[in-house]
Amino acid sequence: MNFIFVSICILKKKNKILVTKRLANKYFGEFWEFPGGKLEKKEDFKDAAKRELFEELGIRINIKNLKSLDILNHTYDKKNYIIMNLFHLNKWEGKIRNKDTKNYLWINKTGPFPNKFLEGGLLILKRLKNQYYKL
Repeated sequence: MNFIFVSICILKKKNKILVTKRLANKYFGEFWEFPGGKLEKKEDFKDAAKRELFEELGIRINIKNLKSLDILNHTYDKKNYIIMNLFHLNKWEGKIRNKDTKNYLWINKTGPFPNKFLEGGLLILKRLKNQYYKL
């Protein structure tokens, strides 16, 4: 079993949250997800979130503004076990743009949600809809 550690973020603006669409040429291309990605060597969850948000969306953050919400896990196959640290963020610098994403969308935190959402994020969507997270 291969363990993959991932940082993902719920970016909140007013009463909306941000979801991103993966590029077509990526694994699970055209699927919607929360912004974030895999930790690199010698990187912690907050550092990975900061790097990924800049790489994907072109925004800069102060890691002190990241609020840890949850730790979740998921597997898409029997070989890779994904451990996700979920953060909440409502303050960043710069204009959000598609740097390494196909599209982004601001959605209501209680739905409706986009079709074709990555399975690993479905529990988060369910918890958002049920107001499990206090955002």
